[in-house]
Amino acid sequence: MKLVNHRFWKVLLLLLILAAGCSEDEPEAPTAATPTATAGAPTPTAESGATRPARSLSFITVVIDAPSRFEDFAGIDEFGNVVGFEADIMADLAAATGFDYEFVVTSFSGLLDSVASGEFDAAMSALLIPETPPAGLAYTIPYLEVGQVLVVRANERVLQSYSDIQPGIPIGVQQYTYGEQTAHETVGLAEPDLRLYETTPAALQALIDGEVEGVIIDSDDAGHFTTTYPQQLKIAGGAGQEAWISRQAYGIAVAADNEPLLNLLNEAIGQAAADGTVERLARAWLIPQETINAGESLVGTPANELVIGVAGLPASLDPASPTPDQVSWEIHVNTMSGLLTVDASNNLVPLLATDFPEISEDKLEYTFALRPGLTFPDDSELTAEDVKFSMDRAAGLGNFTINSILKDADDNHFADDDAVQIIDPLTVKFVLGAPTADFLYLLATPPFFILSSACDPANFDPTSSCSGLGPYRIIQWEPGIQVRLKANPSWPGTAPAFENIQVRFYEDAGRMRRSLENNAIDMAWTGLPLGDRLALRDTPGFVYWEGPSVFKSYLVFEQSEPPWDNERLRQAIAYAVDREALASQVFEGTRRPLFSPVPNDTLGHVDTEPARNLDQARALLTAAGYTEAQKLAMTLWYVNDGRYTPLEEAYAQALAAQLEETGLIEVTLQGAPWDVFRPQSLTCNYPAYLLGWPSSGQPPGSLDGLSWLEYFITSTDRVCSNYESEAMTELLERALAETNETARLELYRQIQSLWAQEFPTLDLTQEPRVAVSLPTVQNVVIDAMGFMRYELLTKGG
Repeated sequence: MKLVNHRFWKVLLLLLILAAGCSEDEPEAPTAATPTATAGAPTPTAESGATRPARSLSFITVVIDAPSRFEDFAGIDEFGNVVGFEADIMADLAAATGFDYEFVVTSFSGLLDSVASGEFDAAMSALLIPETPPAGLAYTIPYLEVGQVLVVRANERVLQSYSDIQPGIPIGVQQYTYGEQTAHETVGLAEPDLRLYETTPAALQALIDGEVEGVIIDSDDAGHFTTTYPQQLKIAGGAGQEAWISRQAYGIAVAADNEPLLNLLNEAIGQAAADGTVERLARAWLIPQETINAGESLVGTPANELVIGVAGLPASLDPASPTPDQVSWEIHVNTMSGLLTVDASNNLVPLLATDFPEISEDKLEYTFALRPGLTFPDDSELTAEDVKFSMDRAAGLGNFTINSILKDADDNHFADDDAVQIIDPLTVKFVLGAPTADFLYLLATPPFFILSSACDPANFDPTSSCSGLGPYRIIQWEPGIQVRLKANPSWPGTAPAFENIQVRFYEDAGRMRRSLENNAIDMAWTGLPLGDRLALRDTPGFVYWEGPSVFKSYLVFEQSEPPWDNERLRQAIAYAVDREALASQVFEGTRRPLFSPVPNDTLGHVDTEPARNLDQARALLTAAGYTEAQKLAMTLWYVNDGRYTPLEEAYAQALAAQLEETGLIEVTLQGAPWDVFRPQSLTCNYPAYLLGWPSSGQPPGSLDGLSWLEYFITSTDRVCSNYESEAMTELLERALAETNETARLELYRQIQSLWAQEFPTLDLTQEPRVAVSLPTVQNVVIDAMGFMRYELLTKGG
């Protein structure tokens, strides 16, 4: 119930007036204020000592104080009419019993006296029904009963009733209300434990935010907000009147001897209460309409929705976005699709296409036949026009993958108009700028996902036709807060096992962990820090899920100058490293050793780099002229701001200790924050440094091993390895042009074997993707791109 300021104090004024002017003895002759009739009605008068006229129940006059001291009980509109809760209540009572009535506006001070004297038939102005009515007055049964209750957070276990409030527990109230009066007089609260707020929603928001432990408010308001936000708020002691700390009953005052009117009004009030009219009008007039930011559930997630927590925000739900990130791509994979897809078993399979394409002899043209009868969320059918529309749109938005792969004859860095060609409604051709061995795998990534051509290119709306065709449809998108998904009945693949998925975004990873511990989410996923993963892994009540590795840590040598231009020295470092120890001891088993530039679960991986062999390392160092007296001095740089993990310093120290075990290497460690480290490493100012790949928050380019190889061979100036090898370049060129997968994988094997001799980079550890869930979550599958497959998730009791 929203009240004007000074409500509490005006009520006290009313009580003082009643105490002074009314007693059990005969009252003094009242002095009535001059009333003002509304809507042009004649002004009633009463001559002192005149004989009281015969009473009629067909027409009554109702005196009221408007605007009322209660903001929404009674007011005056622009036409001079009385409006508000009491105006609507009286209109309903009149309609139910058949009498006519007229409101007469007067000041509150003379209102009751004018009824007791017979000047008016009834008074209605948020009047509290006293235990003993003043002489000359009678009150109807309550047309509104309100209690004061204690509202607490839904997971509260200490405050079961107001009697549990102890000193030091902060409680909020709306100032100048019965809630404040109750907190003072009944509960016995005082500053600093009593916190005052201007509105009820403001007090409840403070409760949600943890500023107070409870809020004392009207029961009607409490019922509304706890019903609206049942996962965040509850009434201490239950929803019934037994939870009321204090109560107020509002009635209509009539003359004590006007029993017929009293009975008539009581009958009508009883009927209005029984048929729900009072509740409906109270909700319309007295319940605050403001919303609160209730946050997440404090009592678990709904049984029919699986809630996944993610630390980080998606850059864009538009698959054509030029900037890829792990969070966005995962949502794309679960709500959209391309002509081909990588299934949960990491196999490349046709999806929107009927089969794999026909490839021209020059390996530049790929022609696909589309599956007929597939429909987008807007119910339009998939056609070749949608494929071309989607590719042209992505190219126009500057998507690097699209523009670097498709034909660009004029070399303007945008794919040509004829790079995607409509052959017929269900046949489409892609024309590439050069043979691209992993093109089929790229087609299974978001830049190549297909949208309906009804999508507005300028105003991308993921809840419309722009959501594409995937196992789930996006039904609600609140940027920065959450995205809600519902199983797509038009999905041509395996039907999702669980119908409703919510992905909730957190800017603070620590808050995501607390949400999991409070059962406010079913799973903590992307962005869960290493320390939290370790803590939850060993905590009963949580399940630790580990997927494939999609991140690697490696050592870069600047090879244009001594000493790292010497291939034998790079080999010596490789033999000196103990990858197993780094993974198991520094990272406590959350990383795995890596003996290849390609992670273990990626297509084309082969272990080729050597295991630790200190004797071999010493032999190579000795052959290069180093001794215990004249050691190989090296400075090793690392990122020390936690970009990768908070263990990077310990990681660098462990690596340095391993190298120094040879007795022939002396390591100086240097750490720098990323904003200092990256410019220096990009300009080749660090002779040797630790780095991670892909960049933080980014997904791998595709499932094909080429995405882990090509960059380190062709962009050595950006890596600042300055690695050069004609043999490696020739192998890569052959691999890029090879569309036969078996032949291409053999070339990948040869590349990795040469890598283990020349070391463009020295690969050390790989990190799998990890999720931590409640025990109710089952069938967690993470594919080799590091994406969770929502369609396989289940949730039990």
